[in-house]
Amino acid sequence: MLEGFWIRNYKSLKQVGLGTAFPQFVYVEDLSAMLPYDLGTSTLITGVSGSGKSSVLDALGFISDCYSHGIDVACGKRGGYEAVYSHGGKGTMSFGFHYRHPDESAAATYAVSVGYVKNKAPYIESELIAYRNGKESFPIAFLQNGQKTIRYLASDERLGGDDLTRVEFTDLKHLGLAALESHPKYPVWSSLRHFFESWSVDDFLVDTTNGLDLTQLKPHENLRGHKLTQFIRYLIDQFSDDTESIMNQIVSGIPNLVSVLLDNTNRERPMLSFVMEGISIPIPISLLSESTIRLFSCALRLEEPNRAPLVTFDNPESGLDRMHCWYLGERFRKFDNSAIGSQLFVNTQSSQLADAMHPQNVWIFGRDQNGFTVVERAADLMLPPDDSGVPKNIEANWFSEMFEDRI
Repeated sequence: MLEGFWIRNYKSLKQVGLGTAFPQFVYVEDLSAMLPYDLGTSTLITGVSGSGKSSVLDALGFISDCYSHGIDVACGKRGGYEAVYSHGGKGTMSFGFHYRHPDESAAATYAVSVGYVKNKAPYIESELIAYRNGKESFPIAFLQNGQKTIRYLASDERLGGDDLTRVEFTDLKHLGLAALESHPKYPVWSSLRHFFESWSVDDFLVDTTNGLDLTQLKPHENLRGHKLTQFIRYLIDQFSDDTESIMNQIVSGIPNLVSVLLDNTNRERPMLSFVMEGISIPIPISLLSESTIRLFSCALRLEEPNRAPLVTFDNPESGLDRMHCWYLGERFRKFDNSAIGSQLFVNTQSSQLADAMHPQNVWIFGRDQNGFTVVERAADLMLPPDDSGVPKNIEANWFSEMFEDRI
């Protein structure tokens, strides 16, 4: 579980934090920006346009690119380091992730700082993995780059800073986490690596102009693919015996849909069609409305057997009418209440989607007088709370009534 994270000096995110983070680290400049709440199974962020919502998802993708391809590629895809560094920011660009491995009682924080010398290339300045023991935090790995390119690794959690084992590492362009060998005493290392490799940070592109041809697929970095066609091809290849049953699991979440038919007799050209209420002849997916296809694609991602550890949606309401938004919100709510090994992260400007979530899981983004992002949790803005800090009298349309003007 990702229990929280902070982002500093990335685009409009001069310093924001969602969920739990260790405030002792020097990366955190203003402790008031670190709100002490664990993220749940589902997290929804909303707010005015330009408030930094999409930048949060892009920051997750930035770290994923640093892990897989290196800092030069991560910056290059976004116009260079100076294009992503906060205008008027001070200090390094840094990111922190508070993460709990299911086999460990204590959560760990992974923090990375990106350095930059003007007119030169950016580099990974330092990385830190630390556990919290009571109120104290102690590092199990401190990876320091620079001229000496020396990284330090603790061999035992009881050792202090003077007893760290020195490990030489000369690569300034890639995250050292990717190079650390798995350690039986610290399973969080391999778990974090899987997290950065596997999270899903983009939404499907729904292309209806080519009839959703499943044969002309281009290679993609993500096994699941970025287009709906690629994802369906992935499901057929990976779960051939269960693909049709997977698709029929989402039938109840799409208005007027009776069943989904998959004709996979021709492996080179499988066909997908839909049986709709009141229509006797199945309709090919290429003839459905874009709204129905988009809702179908979102539901597929939520029902995938081998979900990514973090499933994200960026403005999933695009192209959906009010009824479809309501059904999608129900899907998100059910995901929120399920005990599964995956998390959901939604960026939206739809009050209907926010209505479906609990106020504890809704974070409202805004901008300060300097144009930087500020974040508030909806539950903290709702009065009066009960003794447990949970808002009372949560109506079905609670967000629409109380915070419509905030988006």
